[in-house]
Amino acid sequence: MKRPLTQMGIVAAILALTLSLHYQILPLPEGLHHVLHAGDLHRRLCYVPIILGALWFGLRGGLAVAAVLAAAVAPLAWRFEGPLFSNPDFVETLFYLALGLLTGLLVTAKERERRNKERLERELAASERLAALGRASAGIAHEVRTPLGSLQGATEILGEDFPEGHPRRAFYDILVKECRRLGRVVDDFLDLGRPLVLLPRECRVAELLGHASDGARLLAEERKVSLEMVPGGAPETVVADPDRVTQALVNLLRNAIQASPEASSVTLTCSQSAGRVEFTVSDAGPGIPEGDEERIFEPFFTGRREGTGLGLPLARQVAHAHGGTLVGRNGPGGGARFTLALPLRREGAP
Repeated sequence: MKRPLTQMGIVAAILALTLSLHYQILPLPEGLHHVLHAGDLHRRLCYVPIILGALWFGLRGGLAVAAVLAAAVAPLAWRFEGPLFSNPDFVETLFYLALGLLTGLLVTAKERERRNKERLERELAASERLAALGRASAGIAHEVRTPLGSLQGATEILGEDFPEGHPRRAFYDILVKECRRLGRVVDDFLDLGRPLVLLPRECRVAELLGHASDGARLLAEERKVSLEMVPGGAPETVVADPDRVTQALVNLLRNAIQASPEASSVTLTCSQSAGRVEFTVSDAGPGIPEGDEERIFEPFFTGRREGTGLGLPLARQVAHAHGGTLVGRNGPGGGARFTLALPLRREGAP
C-alpha cells in the first residue's frame, strides 16, 4: 500500500509542476522562461505525468492523469479566439487523452501478458508436481492392491464363521468396513495417477442425484447428518460419464458430511445455467479457511485427520475431463458450497 501512495504522490507532484509551468505560476529566469514557452516545451513536459500514471497504474491511471490535465488547461483553451483546431491548447488536450489511452492500453496489455505467463508457469509447475505425485501414488497403490485383495478374500471366508448374532460379528463388520475403505483409497490413488477415460452417454440427471445419494447415505447415517436432494430447475438429461459424475458427487457429499456437525443437513441442488448443468453441495460446517479456496484441491491437502485429501482433487479432475469446472466457496449463511458445472453436451456429441 505504501508504494502506490508514493507513486501517486510523485505523479501529483510532477503534474502540479507542469501545470505551474503551463500557467506561469513559478517565477523563472527570463532565459529559461523563453525556452520553455517559445518551443512549447511546457506542453511536452505534461506528457511525463501521463506516461508515469499509465506505467504505474495502467489504463485507468493514464486516462485519469490525462483527464486532469485536459480539465486544467481547458480555461486556456476557452480564451483562444479562432478556429477550434488551430487552438494549440485544445489540440494538446487531444494529444493528452490519446497518449493516456494508448500508453495505458499498452501497459495493461503487457501486464496481462505477464500475469498470464506467471499463471501458466504456476500451472505447469503444479502439473509437474501432480504428475510426480501421481506416479508415486500409482506405484504405492499397485503394491497395496495385491495384499489388500488377499485380505478381502480372507475376510469373506471368515464371514461364514461369524454369522449375524455372533458375539464377535461386530469385529468382523469393522474388518469388512475398513477393507472397503482401503479399497476406495487405493482406487483414488490409481485414478489420481492416470488420465481419466470417459465413457459419455446421455443420462438422466435424476438418476445421477439418486446414485450420489445412495453412495453417501451410509456415511450420513453414521454421522447423523440428513441428506436433501433438490432437483430445482435441473435439465432432464446431460451427456456425461455417469459413473465418473456419480463418483465426483459422492466425493463432494462425503466431504460435506464429514465437515458437518450432528443433526445438520447436507443439500445437493441441481440447476441449469448458460448451457450447463450445475450440481451444488452445501453443508453447515465451518467453511473453507480464508486463503485455502484453491489449496483444498491439491492432492493430500486436508484439514481432517481421517481425510486422505484425494476426494476434492479427483472431483475436480472429473469436472475438467468433462470440460466443466468445480469451485468451492463459503456460503452466505456459513458452511461451504461446492459447485460442479458440466456442459449439457460435450463438443462433438450428437
